[in-house]
Amino acid sequence: MGPVLNLLIFPRQRLKRVQPEVDALSDAVMRLYDMDVSETLWTEQREGAFARLTGGASPDMLARIPSAKAECTALLVCRREEGGWGYRLCWKGTVEDAFESWTEGPVTLEQHAARMVRRFPKLDREALLACLAQETPEEDVLERFLAAAVPWACGLAASKQLVSVSAVSVPDRSSPQENAPDRSEGQRPPEREPGLEVCLPFLTGVRALRRPPVFPLSLFQKRAAEEIPHQGWTVQELEEVLDRFYSGQLAWLELDFSLQGEGTFVRRLGKTVYQPVRATLELIREKKRCMCLFLDDQDSYLYRLIADRTPYMEEESDQLEQTAFLGQTVDRYTVFQEPRPAAIPREVSFLLSRLDRRDSALSPTLRMGVWSGEGTITNTAADRQRHQEVREIWRLK
Repeated sequence: MGPVLNLLIFPRQRLKRVQPEVDALSDAVMRLYDMDVSETLWTEQREGAFARLTGGASPDMLARIPSAKAECTALLVCRREEGGWGYRLCWKGTVEDAFESWTEGPVTLEQHAARMVRRFPKLDREALLACLAQETPEEDVLERFLAAAVPWACGLAASKQLVSVSAVSVPDRSSPQENAPDRSEGQRPPEREPGLEVCLPFLTGVRALRRPPVFPLSLFQKRAAEEIPHQGWTVQELEEVLDRFYSGQLAWLELDFSLQGEGTFVRRLGKTVYQPVRATLELIREKKRCMCLFLDDQDSYLYRLIADRTPYMEEESDQLEQTAFLGQTVDRYTVFQEPRPAAIPREVSFLLSRLDRRDSALSPTLRMGVWSGEGTITNTAADRQRHQEVREIWRLK
């Protein structure tokens, strides 16, 4: 069994700044680790924010992602039910130090202490080393660790100051009058979520491949891609062609977009000129299986929508199970083993509605376990050529 007690500490941060960032991870943490973040208990001290939560896991994303978005230090401390404890120290999204008492890592205790001192200058080094060296009784090791590293957080794990703040941040929709924005305080109504209309100005091409006819006609009929006119499209036309793929009428759907790339300042013109960048969404079906890919020419990246998050998150790259899809060898976790997976319509709509800021929609840090990105491993000519060949395989000819 995994950790049952997790302590999340944000030195020199206010609760109103870091709590929403942790709460925003609730869906991803529940999906990946079956852990309810909404039951987190919080308190705010003069020295920072402190949280306590329980569960069967201790995902470092709880500290890493909020520390990246708030650009601050985050410390996640955990204790396992069967014994043992550990921590993750994060700074602006980077895990700077990690310790687990039940494993022996290559990092020495002195190195752990040195990394902690960088973020906690007033740390009691000798007391910390005693905790790391297992010289402290198991039952009070967490309190002694906090006393050595973060004295102001000592005793807060069992404090009555801890309260749930999730319910406070969720409006009571049963009372519209109570939830009306206060114009006197300068508040504005919440912005409407973007829709598919965002991607329509960037749409430059739509190609489709119909489902192959039933045997034996498929032996004599060529499968040719058709160009679908898209000029003047509204959201309704876009939704209709997407539904044709989701319902199984199309075997392949390709949507081409022209997006704004990096800019170059031209002194002669006195302004910045932006180069157009091609991006392509590929929806592919083979029998009762599906794949969803996004090809971004900005950094020559190939993104695959993840069908099975467990092997993607837990297994080493050389141990991943593979399968054949359209004659190509691919990782099995990128293939949806069902004809109409609910994840594809959901994630396609999410991406297309944020196509102008796609980096956040495709980010492995902000949305861990949703998209898998593949770029060039090295900058050699052979590696670039291999990468381009892989990308071209998945374009509809």
